[in-house]
Amino acid sequence: MTNRHSPFVFPQAPVDLLAVAVGGCQVILAWTECGAGGLGFRIERADGFGSAGLFSEIGETGVHVAAFRDESVKPHTNYSYRVIAWNATGNSSPSNVAVVRTPQAETGLPTNQE
Repeated sequence: MTNRHSPFVFPQAPVDLLAVAVGGCQVILAWTECGAGGLGFRIERADGFGSAGLFSEIGETGVHVAAFRDESVKPHTNYSYRVIAWNATGNSSPSNVAVVRTPQAETGLPTNQE
C-alpha cells in the first residue's frame, strides 16, 4: 500500500490592501483573500512611507477575516502596512504595501461661531 500525503502548500498572498486613516487615532485596513488554505492573516506595520522601513507584527485575524483596525497609531504620522497569510506550512509572500498619513489630532477646544 502506498502512503500518499498532500503536498505542503503555502497560502497565497493577500492582494489589494487598502489603509484609511479615521481621525488621528486609528487606521482601518482591508484586503482581498486569495485562494483557500489559509488559517489567518498577520498584520505588519512600519513607521514612514514605503517598504524601506522595518515591519513588525501588530496583530492578526482569523480565517476569512479580511479587515483590521489599528488603534495604536499617533496623529500626524506616516505608516506603511502589509498583510501576510499563514497556514500550517508557513507564510505567504507579503501583500502590497499600503501607506497612510494620520491627520493632525483634534484639539477638542470649542469654537465660537455666532
